[in-house]
Amino acid sequence: MEKNSFLMINDLIYDLYSCTSLNEIKAKFLLRLKMVIPYSYASILLRDTTAEPDTIRLTSPVCIPDSFCEAENEYMKVADEDHLLWLLHSREPRLVRESDLLEDQQRLNSPLYVHCYRKFQIFDSMQYAIVCKQELLGILTLFRTEKDGPFTNDDMFFLQALGMHLNTVLYQILHRQPEATDLSELLSWLKNEFHLTNRELQISEQVFQFRNNDEIAASLDIRENTLQKHLQNIFRKTNVTSRWELLRISRSDHSAQNL
Repeated sequence: MEKNSFLMINDLIYDLYSCTSLNEIKAKFLLRLKMVIPYSYASILLRDTTAEPDTIRLTSPVCIPDSFCEAENEYMKVADEDHLLWLLHSREPRLVRESDLLEDQQRLNSPLYVHCYRKFQIFDSMQYAIVCKQELLGILTLFRTEKDGPFTNDDMFFLQALGMHLNTVLYQILHRQPEATDLSELLSWLKNEFHLTNRELQISEQVFQFRNNDEIAASLDIRENTLQKHLQNIFRKTNVTSRWELLRISRSDHSAQNL
């Protein structure tokens, strides 16, 4: 992975954990995702929680650009014809690339494609089943036109890596768990679970407030190299390697213990 790609992905994941609504996921994640995985259109279709218990339907399309909602609204009317409908029954996150499953002519001339996507000149798509705690939350789909070309293996790798974080964040948003945003409770959990020192808790608190290293060092009146040593101690104790991993385990593990 090129250094620029790594930095963009790292920033993208970090910002993802600051999202508290679907609109923020759209603005902070989907829009910026295009810099890592170029696409022409994107959508997130949420699972319809008002449907019968044994019925899985999709609803509430969030699209980039907004005009693409036209295609996804049409899709939801005829979704039963989709050969990828099995994704809705996933008990774990899954990623598929449509061009791997069907020949170009077959998929580009299917009734569903003609009805929903031909107007937008879609050529290939990647569909990711967003699943957390064995619960399907929705489907994220990225689309490319023929001019864009098909999605690559690298694109799939990047989306798979980002998807594990999207699962956690979207679950927290949809379930509105207050413990996920209660900072004092979260810090108390970290102290008891991982035996962080008071200084490490101060630094963790500012990490959860999405402050950068310069801001944290200035706030605590410590040097950059001292801050780095504290961060490494925090990462070692919590068995993570980065800020965004700390955010992920704090959200998922802490919330799991409070369910």
